[in-house]
Amino acid sequence: MKNLIVAVFLFLFHAVLFAQQNQISIDADQSLGKINPLVYGQFIEYIGRCIDGGIYEENSPLSDHRGFRKDVLTKAKELHPTTLRFPGGTVVKTFHWEDGVGPKEQRKAKKNLIWGGIDSYQFGTCEFIEYCKELQAEPCLVVNLSTGTAEEAANWVEYCNGTGNTYYANLRRAHGYAEPFQVKYWALGNEEGAEPDAGRHQDPNDYVKDVWHFIKLMKLTDPSIKLIANGEAMNEHWNKTVLDGIGNAVDYLSYHYYVNTSPNKPYSIFEKIATAESEIEHLGRFIRKNYSDTVQQWSEWYRFPHREGPIKLSFDEWGIWEKQDPPYGTTNQYTWRHALATASFLQVIQRQAQTIGIANWAQMVNVLAPIMTDKEGSVKQTIFYPLQAYRKYALGEALAAESQAPILTDGIAALDLSATIDRERKMLTLFVVNRSSQEIQAPLLLKNATLKSITSKICYSSSSLEATNTLAAKDTEVVRISEDKHIQQKKPLQFAKESITIYNFTLQ
Repeated sequence: MKNLIVAVFLFLFHAVLFAQQNQISIDADQSLGKINPLVYGQFIEYIGRCIDGGIYEENSPLSDHRGFRKDVLTKAKELHPTTLRFPGGTVVKTFHWEDGVGPKEQRKAKKNLIWGGIDSYQFGTCEFIEYCKELQAEPCLVVNLSTGTAEEAANWVEYCNGTGNTYYANLRRAHGYAEPFQVKYWALGNEEGAEPDAGRHQDPNDYVKDVWHFIKLMKLTDPSIKLIANGEAMNEHWNKTVLDGIGNAVDYLSYHYYVNTSPNKPYSIFEKIATAESEIEHLGRFIRKNYSDTVQQWSEWYRFPHREGPIKLSFDEWGIWEKQDPPYGTTNQYTWRHALATASFLQVIQRQAQTIGIANWAQMVNVLAPIMTDKEGSVKQTIFYPLQAYRKYALGEALAAESQAPILTDGIAALDLSATIDRERKMLTLFVVNRSSQEIQAPLLLKNATLKSITSKICYSSSSLEATNTLAAKDTEVVRISEDKHIQQKKPLQFAKESITIYNFTLQ
């Protein structure tokens, strides 16, 4: 009995000591930048069953009169993406927008030369715009720089945004859309330097030379549009050449980054996310150092305006690509560990608010996706929940936040966090990913602000890191969500093992 008492005493002593060593601190005076709502976007492409058989499935009992899968649309609305990028992706290199407008029986079905299969183009520009309106998402269109022309791209802008008595504005009207689509965001190609992916601009000088003509005709068609230039992750020569050449005319530089898990190293996915953050920080510093927030010299003879404001990153493809099942390893079954990794990636995006202006999880349905379908229905994968939660609870400005907590395998911190604030409404939100197999408690140190109350605590967890939601068991949900609105303010914050926890505070 005596030994048992001693053992219990030592356990409690070490538990208290462990808790005392942990701490979370937030500095309300140390802003990391305004968070653009467009960093919570999604991406769809003509690949596998992302569009045909996912978003769109004509003659299915699960689809509406437009061919939109109703079960998928319901889940996509719950996901609430703020922007939607289309039609690619690598496939844009052979995409011609006029193949996918007008009467459906007259559209040109073609081989998908990039990913395989046949693209029917029954889901084209107009259907995409309708889908964006259903989701209340900003559309982002990517133009074809490889086999397309500048005139074709400008005509697409006119088809979407034209208000005058022009051929392409009237063509849109003839297709049943009297009002312009007002597409604001346009990407100038996709991964153009990737020679194996049918890119033809391995020399960034060639890209600059070609894309200038696209910029001119597109901006002359609609001077209000915002343009995304093609960046290359950690290729400073490419990025410098592009921004030196066209940086005064474009608003964003694209950045793509996928992570996976190294064999027998389950925590490696978090290491790779940390690497992504360091690269984003480096690229952000490079842009701010070399390119002014305001354009100083601009010829009036361009006849369209230069960019306004600083150049930001468009992180328009990010996600987890474990290379599992066809096509090209993009049919991935995500575990709860992947959900924790997704939340950690979202922490990066929020912390890097000064640099990132747009971000899209790639993709949305069936391909590297939070939503999976078959002929009978659909399920939310584990990654659905952090994507939804961060969009729901994040506030408009990121704050500096730090933690003192245990270090796990390979130097990975047990706690990963970000904080956001709404100063007018006096609200503060703390997002914490506990990657440890142990519950962690930590007191909160709030600097330069006074806490009034904890309004709620939302916790996302699962039974194991390998738990999955599957199409074979559609009624089985492995993600547990709990909400507590009765929290004593003086107690340390609590983070369940292997969880995502969101604390909502009010300030005095």
